[in-house]
Order: sequence, then C-alpha cells, then structure tokens
Amino acid sequence: MKEELINYTKKLAKDYDIYLQSTEINEIQLQKNKINFTNKAFDSGYGVRILKGGLGFSASNVKSEENIHKTVIDSLKSAEITEKVKFRFPEKGRYPEVKTIDKKIRNKGGEAVKEYSEKLINGIPEDVLLSFGKIRSYDSVTNIINSEGLEVKREDTNFMVELSLIVKKNNKRMEFWPHEYRRRMQDIPMSHIDKWVKLAYDQTIAKEPKTEKTRVVFSPSVVLDGLGSVIGGHVTGSAKVNEVNKFSVGDKVASPKLTIISDGLYAYGLMSGEFDDEGVPQRKVPLIVDGVFKGFVYDQFYAMKDNTESTGNGLKQSGVFFSFEGKYGAQPGNQVSNFYVKSGKVSYDDMIKDIQSGVLVEQFSWLNPDVTTGKFSSEIRAGYYIREGEIKEPIKGGLVIGNIFDMIKRIDCISDKSMICSGGTVFAGICPYISFEDVQIAGK
Repeated sequence: MKEELINYTKKLAKDYDIYLQSTEINEIQLQKNKINFTNKAFDSGYGVRILKGGLGFSASNVKSEENIHKTVIDSLKSAEITEKVKFRFPEKGRYPEVKTIDKKIRNKGGEAVKEYSEKLINGIPEDVLLSFGKIRSYDSVTNIINSEGLEVKREDTNFMVELSLIVKKNNKRMEFWPHEYRRRMQDIPMSHIDKWVKLAYDQTIAKEPKTEKTRVVFSPSVVLDGLGSVIGGHVTGSAKVNEVNKFSVGDKVASPKLTIISDGLYAYGLMSGEFDDEGVPQRKVPLIVDGVFKGFVYDQFYAMKDNTESTGNGLKQSGVFFSFEGKYGAQPGNQVSNFYVKSGKVSYDDMIKDIQSGVLVEQFSWLNPDVTTGKFSSEIRAGYYIREGEIKEPIKGGLVIGNIFDMIKRIDCISDKSMICSGGTVFAGICPYISFEDVQIAGK
C-alpha cells in the first residue's frame, strides 16, 4: 500500500507530502464496578497534501489501489481549485531525541490495560459506584514522506482514563466524571483515582460560595484551560499574520513571575515528538519570559507568509477534538505544542498556608474563555474554601468571573512543581498551581 501510494502520488504531483499512521488500540470498558467489555482494534490510514497553485488535501483509511488513486486525485483536484498560496514542503532536519514511549504499553498492550483496570476496580471503595469507565491505550507509528526528500518515522504511545464515579451521602447522589490523557500509564497513578473519589464525596456536602472578590487558586488542568486557550490563541503565526494577536514582541503582558514555553521536547508530554506533523523538528519556543512576550510559534504555511521559518508547530491536534488514532484524516494546524508554565519557588502546601482567605478551584464545569477578549464566566464544579492557610469546606456552583489578560498581571504565587496534565479545552500542558489576586466570585 505504501509503495503504491508513493508511486502514484509521484506520478501525478511534483510537490506533495504523505502522512501515514497505524495505531493499535487496546480498550476495556467498565460498568458497575466490573469489566464489561474488552477490545483490541487497529486503525490505519493516510493523508495526502499536494501543492499545485493551491494546497490540496485528501485522506482515507481504505487501502485498495482504486481508493489510493481516488485519494491522490481528490487531493490534486482540490489543489487546482483552491486559492494559490506561497508554500513549499520542508526538507529533512536534525531531529532531537524525545521520550514518548511507555514500554509497558508497547510490550504488554492489552494485558497492561487489563492489569490497570483490575487495580483501579479493586481500589474503588465499596460505596462508590463506577457506573461507567473506559481505559484505553494507543500504540502508534507515523511516517511522513514528501517531495523534498524528507522521509521520517515516529513512534508514540498514549493512554486515556475516563470514569463516571457516583456516590451517595446525606441523601444526595453526586456524579464526578474525570477524563484524562497521558503518554504513560504511570502518569495516571491510583493516587489520582483516590483524589477523584474524594472530590466526588466532597460534592455531596459542598455549598455554593458567597459573592466576593478574593484570592483564587487554579489547579494545573484549570491553568491549562484558562491560560492555554487564551494565550495559545495569541502566540501563533496565524494570529500575527491575520492581525488578531494581542501581543507584540517585547511587551510586558504578565506578572514577572510568569514564564510560558511551547515545549515540544518535554519528556512524555502529550504533544512531544522529534518532529511535528509536517516533518519539521520540534523545539522549545519561549512565549512569555518573566512577564515579557518573546515570540510566536509557526507551522510551515504561516512561517512562509511571515517570511520566517517554521518552529515545528504544525500539529494535527486542536480545538476540543482530541485524537491519537486517525490523525491522518486532518491537516496540520498552527498551534502551541505542550503549553509549559514554568514552576515557581513555593511549595503547594506553603502557597495554601500563606492564604488567609480564598478559593481553590480544582475543576470547572466548563472553562472556555473567549480567545479574543480573554473574558470568562465559569461555574465551579469542584472547589474548596481556603481559611487561615488550610483547605476547608468544599464548594460547588457559583461563578468565577474574570479576564485572563488581567489575571496574568495579578499572579500572587506559582507552585514549585509543574505537572503533565490534559484539559477539557486545551489538550496538552505542563502546569503548576497558580494563585491570582482579586478575582470575582458570584455566588449566593
């Protein structure tokens, strides 16, 4: 199939790239605290981009000669009718070594997923109903080939846990539904499950917060969704070229405590890799350093539009659609790689001890700030009051209202550990806990 695809594309097109991916997926579904369903699946396919005036694209997972020919022809036709663009496919570069593979997933596959699932079930308290769960591993191989002589191969593993935890307490029935992604199974340890169970329990006694302006602490995943969605939208070459960016190089845009990097080389980061989805070497790109905006990230298309070079940020993962398999069906987009917020100098425990009155938000029902303005108004799904340096009563409901552009100027403290996390809006990050001053809570 691969040779037929390459040969036929070469026959019809002078400028092209081909993206091939194959993925082994091992999945276990859980129901009522038991293993309900076990499945192994294989997904593979290819995407073809052709440059002929415009840039055309077509993809398929059908490997017959007839369908390969149709896919290439469709890509060629779309290139011919698309607006002409300034573009060339990248040449092969020097690729760094990056850790992206969980050997347990690679070597044990379905057996490893089953072991994890059984351990999870045994660790759930008897009075917690695991009404539904999905444990899934991905083991992928990706090849990119283009007309500039580039031919590269990348191997990846990924892991997902999705659970519906139901608890009953004080005549209240509450559901907590975590959904997390990582590269390695060990990065979602049983301690994470224990924390989710505690959050579920605490929701049964949680009260609506009062209306006030106070100090608010965001958990790492909340930092990712809040800062990542807004800042990530203003630091791309796409935003700069289309004149929708709020930042200019050299501007003081945040507290001097804040440093953010687009880090495509972070060990086991969800977006890490030797090269991006166009074959350009990934790298670390400083975005904000000590509160000062430093520069943009580019894919090949917007780099050429802005007369610069790609930073290795042409990636097939964006928006709220997260996919490990089937990436061959999407075109690369210009976006931040791992959204890495550098840690501070104060431990999480000491951060909390220094807060006389405030709120800790572990999770919002949905945090999706307006990318252009930075404004948001989101309901607390799981949180706590902080009083006299201690975590106190659980809270839920009420709204946190703010503007990300303003909040990053009012950072009070950043914890000393950044951790790999996934969000509900932004896919991949390495983030700490962050405390913000004077944030509006709208409650009872």
